[in-house]
Amino acid sequence: MKTFELIAPCHFGLEAVLKKEILDLGYEISLVEDGRVTFIGDDEAICRANVFLRTAERVLIVLGSFPARTFTELFDGTVKLPFEDFIGSMDAFPVKGWSLNSQLHSVPDCQSIVKKAAVKRLGEMYRKSWFEESGPARQIQFSILKDQATIM
Repeated sequence: MKTFELIAPCHFGLEAVLKKEILDLGYEISLVEDGRVTFIGDDEAICRANVFLRTAERVLIVLGSFPARTFTELFDGTVKLPFEDFIGSMDAFPVKGWSLNSQLHSVPDCQSIVKKAAVKRLGEMYRKSWFEESGPARQIQFSILKDQATIM
């Protein structure tokens, strides 16, 4: 069974409570940061975490993390990620995210770069140059914290 790195965002101050909830479910914590807890789990963990974590806002699957000090680094790191494992050829894939204490601080520009990289990757995988995006929405989220980008 495949395992994933998962992020559970929460309100500031609830990280310790969320960490205990995740440990009580039997999952390994990899990192506790302000406003989120990262842990390791499989398909079942995603389902169980969504049902039983009371202090988490949601559960996100991490596609990858890499340094991103420039738009080129953000694009190059993003285009390498396996979007096709989660996004179908007809799916909509809107992008949202945030940046904090980073050289890349324009969120709209970062959204555009991440979207272009996802389109390039999916275009190569599905052999398409245009995406209708008429299917179900598969939200792509990014965070850039201290020049480290995480794509979820």
